[in-house]
Amino acid sequence: MQLRELSAEIRIPLHVLQLYVRMGLLPALPAYDESHVRRAVLVRTLLDVGGLSYSSARRVVQKIDMSPPPIGELCGTIQYALPSAGSEAQDQNWDRARERVQALALARNWRVSPENPAWHTLTQTLVAVEWLGHDDLLRLLDTYADALEPVVAAEVRLLHEQPDPESAAAHMVTGTVLGDVAFSALRRLIHEHASSQEPSECP
Repeated sequence: MQLRELSAEIRIPLHVLQLYVRMGLLPALPAYDESHVRRAVLVRTLLDVGGLSYSSARRVVQKIDMSPPPIGELCGTIQYALPSAGSEAQDQNWDRARERVQALALARNWRVSPENPAWHTLTQTLVAVEWLGHDDLLRLLDTYADALEPVVAAEVRLLHEQPDPESAAAHMVTGTVLGDVAFSALRRLIHEHASSQEPSECP
């Protein structure tokens, strides 16, 4: 199929696909096939859902093209490419928060790198918690982790079921970004439900 036909099939405007080609996110070819449908969908997911820059999206695409990576490696590439909140600070509050995150990861035997952007985001969150004096939130960290570990295990199983790296990468970005939004919405709904119950009725 021609680029115009690819545009019609996946409902991405032709000028957008032409931009992908110019940015090296989609190859310039005389004809495209189903593999390029998956690639175009992945690129759009990385850019529009994940909020990645063109250069970050290109790194993910290049990682897939070099050799199909194992799921763990692919997850790491995307995790490090996704935008994150918070920035590192050199002060005692940051050091204490970082130590708490390290202790949590160590106690739960998580094999995670301190360079993961999510590590910095959680550390920055704990800095804000301390600054606001909301120590109750610190006591909930293990409860959050207990709830999320089986959820993540189920998500990783779904990643392994994807037929190709492009589908797995798009699934991960969508699941991570939109999953975070869904978690927040569900939490608020359950908060309303729980707050309407008597204390003795709460789980």
